[in-house]
Amino acid sequence: MIMRTSSLILSLFLVAGIVLFDGCKKEETPVFNLVSLMTDGGLDLAGASAATNVPEDAMILATFSSDVDATTANTTSIMISRTDDMSQADYSVSVSGAVVTVTPTKGWDGGTQFTIDLAETLSGSNGAMFKGNSLTFRTSGIFVPQKDKEVLFLSFDNQAAEDEVGDHTVTTVNTLSYVEDRRGTANAAAYFDGSGNLVEVAKSADIIPPAATISFWIKTDLADYDGADGSGLPQTRFVMGLSAELGYFLEMGRRSNDHTADGYQELFLKYGTDQVNIGNNAADVPKATVWYEVNGQASVGYQAGTSSGWSFVLPALQQDPPRTYFANLISGKWTQLVMTVDPVAQEKTLYINGVKTVTFKWLSSGADWLFTDLSLKDKDNSGNDWPNVVDGVLALGNACSSMNTQTGWCDYQTQLSNPAETKKFFKGAIDQFRIFSVPLSETEVSTLYDNEK
Repeated sequence: MIMRTSSLILSLFLVAGIVLFDGCKKEETPVFNLVSLMTDGGLDLAGASAATNVPEDAMILATFSSDVDATTANTTSIMISRTDDMSQADYSVSVSGAVVTVTPTKGWDGGTQFTIDLAETLSGSNGAMFKGNSLTFRTSGIFVPQKDKEVLFLSFDNQAAEDEVGDHTVTTVNTLSYVEDRRGTANAAAYFDGSGNLVEVAKSADIIPPAATISFWIKTDLADYDGADGSGLPQTRFVMGLSAELGYFLEMGRRSNDHTADGYQELFLKYGTDQVNIGNNAADVPKATVWYEVNGQASVGYQAGTSSGWSFVLPALQQDPPRTYFANLISGKWTQLVMTVDPVAQEKTLYINGVKTVTFKWLSSGADWLFTDLSLKDKDNSGNDWPNVVDGVLALGNACSSMNTQTGWCDYQTQLSNPAETKKFFKGAIDQFRIFSVPLSETEVSTLYDNEK
């Protein structure tokens, strides 16, 4: 009886041991699950709904239930791409224990939805495989086409004049104030009072690249292009420029000083870039500019909208009668202006509020003035140096910098001494000033406008 009882007890222990052993085996089965997906600022990317307003410079931290096999964590097993076109973002992947860190190389595109695909090829150092997962998030800010080609960006947010994409030195001349921007945000656009306050960007080759896009928003009033004495004296103002006609500049002004005359309510737009005289008077006039005057008269011998003459009619705004003036589009309203320069197609194109208005072709013959390229010119047509200093500093608020002395009509000190009605300094607000080292396409300019407005 005692032996039978002992045998029974031994059998029970053996069975219990098997059960315990089997239980230990189940608990030790390796697992590899995603525990959390967060930004380095603590924003949950794996919540019940897709995360929004993810900072453009955010790092993404994927934490797993066990240490990660670093050989399986890369930009293929952790794929982050733009949801709209599935183009892969630019980022790096690193592993520390159970945490995988994803770091954007140049920042995530602003205002963009991304998809994160965590592949089944991910595995833990314990040999367990991942089951796979897919999530989305949207970044804050504005989507900018060709962002990796953007070389200068002045947003003026938070009452600051500084380059947000590069390392250009940005300074102000005299006191710069800030006003409400195009979206109603207080103190988020630079205001120029017309008396000589400027924003200047130090000389750098990439702010006057051979292929370029210059884009910004302005807000100005037609009344500020009238003479200070109220007589309607035509007033022109320089919005911005780099060495004026030896680089590029934007000028606006009235066409008439007569209150009753056609042209008094007009505000013309001149977007100047370098030009070479190839006519008989080249020795007399060795330099000039290509510009565009809205509602101007087409020069003899030029085809409106396709050539590089001094003055053209803008067909989209020409309705006679009645005429729709550029002033009606811009006076007292935020307006986006864009110029693209394409050295391959040999074209300069101007856009207003995302809409192409005119394209200038580079001419090889048959014109007195030839638009050549976009570059800083320090010599005249004969190869001689200019008599005065050609300063390559970009200025907002004038066609050239405060130190530039290469032209009297743009000279800062000369303008300071002029009476108010003949000063050419810009009066109004500027916002979202960008320079790209590529010519944006018509679709890309439209996209930028839609996202910035």
